[in-house]
Amino acid sequence: MSLTIPSIRARAVAKLSLSASLLALGLLGGAVSAQAGDGDEEAGEAAERAIVVTGTRIEGVAPVGSSTVPVSREDMQNLGVSTANDALRKLPQVVNFGASNDQSGGSVIQNSSLNSFYAKSINLRGLGTASTLTLVNSHRVAPQGPSGQLFDADNIPGIAIERIEVVADGGSAIYGSDAIGGVVNFITRRPEDMVEAQFRVGLADSVEEYIGSVALGKTWGSGGAFVAYEYQKRTALEAADRPKLYNSDLSPYGGAPAGFFASPGNVIIDGVPYGIPSGQDGSALTLGGLLPTTNRQNAWLGADGVPSGERHSLVGNLEQELGDAVTFKVDAMYSRREYSINATGSTATLMVPDTNPFSPCYAGVADDSPTLDCPADGTLSVPYNFLYDLGPANDSGYERLWAVSAGFDIEVGERWNANITGIYSEDKGRRMTANEINPKGLSRALGHTVGGTDKPADVDYFNPFCDASQYSCNSEETLNLFRAFTDLGSSYEFYGGTANIGGPVFSIGGGDIRVAVGGEYHHDNLFGTGQISNTRTNTVDEVRGSPTSGSREVVSAYGEVFVPLFGPDNAVPGIERLELDVAVRYDHYSDVGSTTNPKIGVNYEPVAGLQFRGSYGTSFRAPTLVDVNPYATAGFLVRDRTGSAVGLEPAGDNFHPVYWVGGNPDLKPEEATTWSFGFDIGPELIPNFRAAVTYYNITYTNKVDAVGYNAPIYAALNSGAYDSFVTFNPNYYPDSATLTEAEFVDYWNMVTADPNLPVLGVINDPAVDVIALIDGRRNNGGVVETDGIDFMVEYQIPTDAATFRIGASGNYTFNYKTAPVPELPLVNEVNHFGYPAQFTGKIELGMDMGNFSATSFINYVNSREITRDFLPASIPDQYLDIDSYTTVDLTLSYNFDGAGAGFTDGMGFSLSAQNLFDAQPPLMVNSGGTPIRFDPSYASPVGRFVSFQISKKFY
Repeated sequence: MSLTIPSIRARAVAKLSLSASLLALGLLGGAVSAQAGDGDEEAGEAAERAIVVTGTRIEGVAPVGSSTVPVSREDMQNLGVSTANDALRKLPQVVNFGASNDQSGGSVIQNSSLNSFYAKSINLRGLGTASTLTLVNSHRVAPQGPSGQLFDADNIPGIAIERIEVVADGGSAIYGSDAIGGVVNFITRRPEDMVEAQFRVGLADSVEEYIGSVALGKTWGSGGAFVAYEYQKRTALEAADRPKLYNSDLSPYGGAPAGFFASPGNVIIDGVPYGIPSGQDGSALTLGGLLPTTNRQNAWLGADGVPSGERHSLVGNLEQELGDAVTFKVDAMYSRREYSINATGSTATLMVPDTNPFSPCYAGVADDSPTLDCPADGTLSVPYNFLYDLGPANDSGYERLWAVSAGFDIEVGERWNANITGIYSEDKGRRMTANEINPKGLSRALGHTVGGTDKPADVDYFNPFCDASQYSCNSEETLNLFRAFTDLGSSYEFYGGTANIGGPVFSIGGGDIRVAVGGEYHHDNLFGTGQISNTRTNTVDEVRGSPTSGSREVVSAYGEVFVPLFGPDNAVPGIERLELDVAVRYDHYSDVGSTTNPKIGVNYEPVAGLQFRGSYGTSFRAPTLVDVNPYATAGFLVRDRTGSAVGLEPAGDNFHPVYWVGGNPDLKPEEATTWSFGFDIGPELIPNFRAAVTYYNITYTNKVDAVGYNAPIYAALNSGAYDSFVTFNPNYYPDSATLTEAEFVDYWNMVTADPNLPVLGVINDPAVDVIALIDGRRNNGGVVETDGIDFMVEYQIPTDAATFRIGASGNYTFNYKTAPVPELPLVNEVNHFGYPAQFTGKIELGMDMGNFSATSFINYVNSREITRDFLPASIPDQYLDIDSYTTVDLTLSYNFDGAGAGFTDGMGFSLSAQNLFDAQPPLMVNSGGTPIRFDPSYASPVGRFVSFQISKKFY
């Protein structure tokens, strides 16, 4: 909801409020203050135009007790980044978990596997993207992703951003659901007379990015309009271009070599693998021709580490006075992003019968091996990679978000203001995964009879004994018998309205007591086909889908009061200012119940320039419509894991745990208690100096999480901590199983009987093929307790020649204690892989000399470790340690404002380098489903990224 300040009188108060928030914790060193310092005319004008203050419903005051972190367009330029997402990820309070398009492979961290549309979202405090509320001009918009739990931070064009305000404190008393970790508010530019254009090109080794944008504004006596458009295109990062990072061969570190799933493949006889020779077409292979050495293939062959993408973004707004007391306002945004990524090649262990004419065991083929014999049933087991036959499994699709809000700002009497706003927003997305496998069609192509049906007589058998990297081994007609796809769709509709009224009620010694009261209503609809696929149907001509529809209504009421106990009019020695703010909010959900959340904040200023502040409150997150839908992104995922990974022998053999994934209709809202205190030092106390420190403490309970899915597989099956989420097969885990073999099979048949819950893998006999069924659905019960310190310090040194900037900011996390369920003891995971690092920070060194500016950031994350839960059992302890990581960014810029003539007037240039010295990510043996060798949460695989930008203001 937008908070407007239409009167000249209120604008002066808002300017002071914004200045106070700029002093708050989390400033990006001098990057902010250089633009918002005392005496900066441009920053002052921007403050007077400010219409949104994040963290409070009361106009004309800054948030009390909580700090606000502002990031402006100028900050983005100093940081040398191209998008809002890249700028926000530089904040110490932001942890890169859960939703990033550069987290392919490795272990699943905070439901990163649910980021099916490859979005980039913000995660405050490492509590999850769904626990960070993102607003656009203080409005909610439709949630994004097939799980409806994030907002892509690059939806807003950089040229359209006035500033982004981050409140890293619980905000449910003000904004309702999702604000457990905090609030990120994208505030767009308002109408002004201007035309601007920018073009940016960025290059890394094998990666290119292009961004073009334009902004236009026009004002007239009673109103104005603004519109901005941005186009962005980025090429994929191919895994082959980063072989040290994307490699499934872990043998250099004592782990397993690259897998048997290769092309040419391998033949397993009596449990021993034999390599299929390369350079031959498989038409005359005999047992004697098999090699004693095995074929190994890097799973990343032909795959991308980061997707390619293309985005169109549009933002606009309109303001029109309707008389002296009413202003009509419209805000609109549109973003469409397309993406494509080559995933790893599809693999399978083929069971090739002796009816396949290419088999060395085919009738009439001579057994020319002195040591090898065909199996008694004539069926050969062949681990195989279909990369050269089908091509890589490709994910491609789009996501489109748009929103429009319209309302009236009304001056009620002399000093009260009201706002009524309606909003409609819609998000649609789709992902098509191509070149997957239909197992039943594959079995027919190999020569099996499946369900009484054989392959068509005029279609050739599939030949897995050929070197597909050199020969065209199989016809398209054969491949089309089992070439399958998965189509994942998502559609979310959000509409509703807000009403707010506020103003001063009476004055006390410190100033006006001000209040705000209001209410909100919104209706959410999730509808569409969800996931449809022909991977697990009888033939590729049959497609099966899962429904994802759902809806809810939310009704909310809130109130807030600001009490200035001491202020300029009644200040006494030792109490320059003392303010109290109390807020409370009630939310009723039609499907998951009601919740009430209060918050109290205090500011105390003993002398000018020194402020102490504190806050206490509760917050909540309602489960999303996807969370409570049992058929959303649901099914049974069959996984291939080695014996060493699941604690079974032989260590090198493959076993099949199965995950039951999807939503849960019995979920309840998550809850959190947050409190913080800290202090700010401003230039009124020490000239040219700013500093801030905040201690925060969060207790997060009833957390919704896919506990069984996220748990390391070895721990899930062997630690005992997750036994309540696991149904063990007594044939493999006799000591842990609570069912007999017959009961286990009956249970499997019962839960997989629902046609809307597909079995995504080949299970012929559950007593043999399934070692355990793991409940990976969303469940309440997780607990997180975290506390730490945010800090910043900056100092400006003005000289006759230039102004120098020195600054530092960081986060130190004392604890990040977690338990998947309350019954288990809390474990402090800080500084462990998959959890926040103990310390992250940056140092800024900058110089402003006339129209020239230079800014450098030194970014640091301390050394950490990967626990045994994530490190494969065969990897020695020496690889538990993850080294610290330091990168350097540099930006040089020059603008001709006031220094150019003719066409150059208003022109600007900037040259920036992220990771200037191309520091390589520290080694971390990150196995997961597809092993990588680094931690993408704290290091980018792109490496040094150099960009050049040219901009022009047309006056």
